[in-house]
Amino acid sequence: MGVIRFEASGWSARVDDGYDESAVVRIASAIGTLWASRYMGSTILVGYDSRRDSERLAVVAGQVLSAAGFEVVVSDRVCPTPALSWETAHRPLCVGALMFTASRMPHTYGGIVVLESDGSPIDAMFAEAVEQTIQASPTSDRGEVAREDLVSSYLGSLANEADGALIEQADLKIVLDTMYGAGSGYVATMLESLGCEVIPVHNKMVPDFRGLHPDAREPWVDECEQVVVDTRADFGIVLDGDCSRFAIVDETGRLVSPHDLAPLVLEHIVRQRGKRGRVVATEATSVRIARQAERLECDFTMVPVGFESIYREFSEGDVILATDQSGSICVPHVTSVRDGILGALMIVELIAGAGESVRDLVAACEGAIGVMEYAALDIKLDFGATQRLRNLLPGINPPEVLGEEPVRVGHAGGLRLELPDGSWVLLRVSRSRPVARACSEAPTAARARALADWAALLARG
Repeated sequence: MGVIRFEASGWSARVDDGYDESAVVRIASAIGTLWASRYMGSTILVGYDSRRDSERLAVVAGQVLSAAGFEVVVSDRVCPTPALSWETAHRPLCVGALMFTASRMPHTYGGIVVLESDGSPIDAMFAEAVEQTIQASPTSDRGEVAREDLVSSYLGSLANEADGALIEQADLKIVLDTMYGAGSGYVATMLESLGCEVIPVHNKMVPDFRGLHPDAREPWVDECEQVVVDTRADFGIVLDGDCSRFAIVDETGRLVSPHDLAPLVLEHIVRQRGKRGRVVATEATSVRIARQAERLECDFTMVPVGFESIYREFSEGDVILATDQSGSICVPHVTSVRDGILGALMIVELIAGAGESVRDLVAACEGAIGVMEYAALDIKLDFGATQRLRNLLPGINPPEVLGEEPVRVGHAGGLRLELPDGSWVLLRVSRSRPVARACSEAPTAARARALADWAALLARG
């Protein structure tokens, strides 16, 4: 049997290299063992995306957990990850959930996201405990599971959360691309119920995504961009495979930078919704969100890369928005995970209330907080070089970067250097793969790329 390695929130593997029923049973059995020591008799929910075998394996995992002594409810339909998170947090005596998805990865991958009782993903400590508890051989024990709708209550709560009268009055025409994923059908129906005209793209649940990579970024959003232009729509929305992330296409067919989305949503939450509180972002996130938080007089907290670090901040109860370097958005008072459907709905409400185009709103935001260019590089290393870099980074303090002395040096999640002109660069090492990643931001694209190249040279020696 193969070795199973968990990331912070779950596990994924290629369908031809480890993602199979045997691995799923071993993982479900380990999770059941850990939760049974504290929560025997509680409820566990299981959801699944539109990938081939997701439903079958979700039922198998549910049967294993049932045999371990839990009441198990498996979704009776394809389920977006945010919907399962919401249902987990709102269901009494629910100890957690398993979501069968590989999110924005190609159809050649499968995976499991594990959620805690509040709907947030498990932390690294629990992930490590699962790894250590996994047995070499799968159990043959099976129990009974119930099948229920785990989606509709979440969608209803979002529709109620939105200002339906405002959205209906705006009479918006929206191109919606669900990338053949878990949002297909559901999100179009919700937007139409709010008074939007919806032009669907890839709006069917197809197990292999018809070769489309269900990731809401270039080049996979090309068709949505073209349809926005051809239909003269107000804008486009793209949702990834399990609806964890989203993207916006403006009225000219241009994909809005993910780094511009969180500042727009934050302004909407503060100015139009009247919320006050703290903003949390990872240290690889654009400084645009920190500048927007300062402009709107919100406290701001920077945490190491990984949504696990963000979720820890929610215990304070004052976070109104959290985001990371991919543009993922979490609004904790609604759902405890990054939620592409909610993020897109916030943009819909923003545009309806502002009466301006997406392009004008982005331009106004840039005028208020400045223009920054972002760069990122993956740096492939061998395992030995990866481990050496991981060991050395905490002690590296470069006296200069591209001829400038850093004004701030941080080692919380790697090596992060800030420069006098507001530029910054971050070098960090993957926890599970022989890869380092350099991220940077600067007033010009050339300087941002030069900073990332500098970090890549540092990583290589």
